[in-house]
Amino acid sequence: MSRRLCRAMLAALLLALTCRAWAAETVDESEVKAAVIYNLLLFVHWPPQAAPSAGFRFCVFENSALTTALRRHERKPVQGQALEIRRIGTTPEELDSCSAVMVEAGSSRSVLARLGALARSRALLVIAEGAGAVDRGAMIGLHTDGGRVIFDINHGAMKKSGLAPSSKILKLARTLIE
Repeated sequence: MSRRLCRAMLAALLLALTCRAWAAETVDESEVKAAVIYNLLLFVHWPPQAAPSAGFRFCVFENSALTTALRRHERKPVQGQALEIRRIGTTPEELDSCSAVMVEAGSSRSVLARLGALARSRALLVIAEGAGAVDRGAMIGLHTDGGRVIFDINHGAMKKSGLAPSSKILKLARTLIE
């Protein structure tokens, strides 16, 4: 084998390894989930009386990789307002300013149940991570399956809260609960 051919093969191998490492770095699950969440927010309609007037507040309970990824979408428009990511506790006063709330996979079952009950009294979109989240009180449940981020929708819970999901996201949901 000639030196020239060896160099070309080595260069191709290094390029392939570099591209593979680059691809692994760029496909971060948190980034994908954050993009999915942002786009879901664009296709849910809040009732006029619940429309935010000074920014669309998306609340999270903890700082995590997903929260960091969501912050990359701050100030983008949602419902005609700038998206604001806010870390909160679980007091009702803090939740009053939220248009949507995210419950991460490690949160307790009781937190999701309380949010589900609160959402029945006002327009609050409850999104949670983990398979079966819509069965535990979430309106939208995000999880991964085979390396893909997928979501389920509890359409009945959204309607009870006064929220109207677009038919586009209803078609994309893996599971739709009426």
